[in-house]
Amino acid sequence: MMLVVAPALALTLDEAVQRAAEVDPGAVVATLSWKQAQLDAAERWSGVLATAQLGWQSTSLGGVTTDTSNFTLSSGALDPQAYFDAAEQSAQARSARHSADATTLDAQYAAAVLYHSVLSAEAALLAAQQGEEVAQATLAAVKARVAAGLDSELVGRSAEAAALLARADRASADSLVRVSRLQLARALSMPASDLGALAEPADALLPGDSMASPYLDAARESLAAARWEHGQDIAGLLPSGSLATSTALDPVDWRVTIGATWTFDGLAGPFLRERNSALAVKIAETELDAARRDLDLAIDSARTQSRAAHDVAEAARAREALAAESLKVGQLRLQAGLASTLEVLLLQETLADARADRVASELAEQVAILEARRAAGERW
Repeated sequence: MMLVVAPALALTLDEAVQRAAEVDPGAVVATLSWKQAQLDAAERWSGVLATAQLGWQSTSLGGVTTDTSNFTLSSGALDPQAYFDAAEQSAQARSARHSADATTLDAQYAAAVLYHSVLSAEAALLAAQQGEEVAQATLAAVKARVAAGLDSELVGRSAEAAALLARADRASADSLVRVSRLQLARALSMPASDLGALAEPADALLPGDSMASPYLDAARESLAAARWEHGQDIAGLLPSGSLATSTALDPVDWRVTIGATWTFDGLAGPFLRERNSALAVKIAETELDAARRDLDLAIDSARTQSRAAHDVAEAARAREALAAESLKVGQLRLQAGLASTLEVLLLQETLADARADRVASELAEQVAILEARRAAGERW
């Protein structure tokens, strides 16, 4: 009998991001709010369309019963306020859609940053474990030298202190891994025990120059909604009309009724509403300009930080390569009897530190690139 066990698949970055978009409370609420705004817009437009009414009435007078029936078809086609109101609600629905997209993107990129933080913490833990092993080996070598009279007791005490510090660093790195994994599991609404291993993601690239930001689109639609509302308040100063057709269910007996009304709410009410909505338009214009400037600044800052992080990562890679070459030379010198075991252990410790710095700098570069992509509104 052959027993086949499927290997556990590591959680990928795309899977984590997709799940975050589905379970994040803010993203879920934003999507529901968008659907609610769509229903509000549909309700407003339904008021502009034709409304049918079928009526029946039975009257008994002097023992004689008379039945009457009628059919009425009315429309708010002559009411400009209704059109402006429906257009305003549509603009608000589009703004809600862009806001939902922006909220979802925020949730996705937040999960991506947490994903990278787990990888960074795990890499730091591996480096700390290697550092602890080197510190313990160094301590053993120093104790042997102290026992042989080649080093003083002070050197031995220093090696013991270094080993204790390495153990503390490893414990701190271990706790950081636990905390980062708990944070990622919370963002994905899943138990930390089910998180499992994480797959190493591919390197992220900076966004292009033609990205469409949902943050900016939401501000544009908010301005459009404010302008439609202003038009609605201006239309409130003018007469509004109605159009209705009716018949007593007689193909010949049709009646068409056109009406017009001109109302003032406390005389000054419409004028005050118009001034209020005009100020709302100016506020929306100012917010749109501010959002455009903030977005440009955020993208430029993120690009600058990502380039700086790239330079740091290049320097860290060069340092790691130099430490690796130094270790090779030290091992050759040890074989030739020109270097001690303690020197080689110190070179190994230097290489472990360089490797940890390289991993941390590369992950910091990827996080900076993710921030630039988030600011540009790049979709997953």
